[in-house]
Amino acid sequence: MFKRRYRAILVMSLIIICGVLYIQAKKYIDKTSASTPAIYDTAFELLSTPTDSDVRMVVPCGDPIGIYVKAEGVMVISVGSVNDVSGQKISPCEGVLKSGDYITEIDGKAVGDKKELIDIVKASEGKRMTITVKRQGEQREVSATPACTEHGYMLGVWVKDDISGIGTLTYVDENGFVALGHSINDNDTGLLFSVSDGAIFKTRLVNIVKPTDSSPGKIEGMIDYTSGNILGRVEKNNCSGISGYLTADGARQMRDEEWMPVAGDEEIHLGTAYLVSGISGERVYYQIEIEDIDIADDNSKNMKIRVVDEKLIALSGGIVQGMSGTPIVQDGKLIGAVTHVFVNDPTRGYGICISRMLKQQ
Repeated sequence: MFKRRYRAILVMSLIIICGVLYIQAKKYIDKTSASTPAIYDTAFELLSTPTDSDVRMVVPCGDPIGIYVKAEGVMVISVGSVNDVSGQKISPCEGVLKSGDYITEIDGKAVGDKKELIDIVKASEGKRMTITVKRQGEQREVSATPACTEHGYMLGVWVKDDISGIGTLTYVDENGFVALGHSINDNDTGLLFSVSDGAIFKTRLVNIVKPTDSSPGKIEGMIDYTSGNILGRVEKNNCSGISGYLTADGARQMRDEEWMPVAGDEEIHLGTAYLVSGISGERVYYQIEIEDIDIADDNSKNMKIRVVDEKLIALSGGIVQGMSGTPIVQDGKLIGAVTHVFVNDPTRGYGICISRMLKQQ
């Protein structure tokens, strides 16, 4: 009984600590967004490509990282109905807003997060509002009248303003970093998350949950969202992953690492290759086999891979959530990164070619 109670107290304490650090991250990112050029210049001086090489050189990483990104405004997840003060069920935004819209302004006032949206709507006094949204990359204006409920004025929309999680850093170079190998998508809509700002953080792994027949495996870690643990700032999110520039601290940690040439698409071949992964707490080369190659695939599935290294299979069962972005090396060159796992076979998965990720920057 005592052990169970102690374990429950420990878990709750960790949840509270993570929540506090998460809030600190949001505040820090907001506070420092205007100071990024100076950080970039410093990092550029600390990390520069070897001058004696005529080929593209990068530093393959494989380290798990914490990721936090903010939306451009707030993302509409779904449109629903609310009960007004008379008990009537109404939907103020039905046919007006749709999943995947980004609300950026209301009546000319900028909307940066969910709290700002709620505050503006509650102060509307039920007047018809002009809502500026970004839909499929295009800006447009729509209008809606908030419903008066017992909880105040409401639009009846479910929104999201940020996403956080764990992924893997693929490589760094003098231009910054690239990670994940695939886009950050909203879990509820499956749509690409439009990023206005964000950061990657050092992460301490605490557990590896192996896959089972009913659920995929995953990496569990403690993400310290304080400013001293920021490795870089996220600038882009697209189908090839996330990218951005390194902070001075991030560049300083990478400047003594080994540089490696990148491979052209024509150099990638079937057979033996290696995953460079820090999943064990240190970077290790784990052997894999490339079973199929499809350079033309546009869904981050250019290579079909199979883990054959018994050490990695014993450690994680194969490929688990959080390993997206793990570098793939063949013949002494970086050829790509892990992107997906086969649900029915965690020893097999897909990888993206490095040429696609280079275009990300």
